[in-house]
Amino acid sequence: MRSLLFNVSFYVFTGISAILAMPFLLAPTRRPLVRVIRNWSKGVLWLMRAVAGIRVEIRGREHIPGSGPALIAAKHQSECDGIVILSLVPDLACVAMKDLLKYPVVGNILKKLEMIMVDTCGGETQREVLATRSKTACEAGRPILIYPEGRLVPVGNPTEYKQGIYHLYADLDLPVVPVATNVGLRWQCRDWTKSSGTAVVEFLPPIDTGLDRAAFMRTLENAIEGRSDALVAELAPRAIPARA
Repeated sequence: MRSLLFNVSFYVFTGISAILAMPFLLAPTRRPLVRVIRNWSKGVLWLMRAVAGIRVEIRGREHIPGSGPALIAAKHQSECDGIVILSLVPDLACVAMKDLLKYPVVGNILKKLEMIMVDTCGGETQREVLATRSKTACEAGRPILIYPEGRLVPVGNPTEYKQGIYHLYADLDLPVVPVATNVGLRWQCRDWTKSSGTAVVEFLPPIDTGLDRAAFMRTLENAIEGRSDALVAELAPRAIPARA
């Protein structure tokens, strides 16, 4: 019953928020819409706690980027992990699938927010798109969120990390803040049922600049996957497969 109430509440609240956001599409800057979206993300967290019984604990707050450009590389277990980060980091530029631009209202909101929309199939052209749009976000002093896995990945199903995060790390010459989570145990990707209890989103110490591709990708994956596995094991030890 709690899952049903939460899902209905979530979609109604999201629909109302989208309608309220529409006038801000005409504003001369994205700033008013940024505030609307951040308030929406905080509202979703309130619904998660009050209706679904999911309390999100934030660890490593000292590593959350402050003002100015930054790179955040996050584990992507659930539709809500990005919502949590949106609620914590102002004026976030998210790297997202350009297919989302096809959806009415949502596409217009993403354009106005100047999100970094790319084709997840990759290729040299998309690398150039990612580089150009990320540089623009960086010059505007915005933190950039990217999912190294490139897609939603359920708990217990590790996947190969994409190279896009390395190109940003090298091109922008910025440290990368890894983010681990176990929130997929409470709000599983594309699952109607939610599980009450505590979930954790943890910001980890930044990976400094200057590493080569192999060293950086190994360091990043070990940080995110190792810590996410530990967080999952706090709640469900059997959900972690043996790693080679």
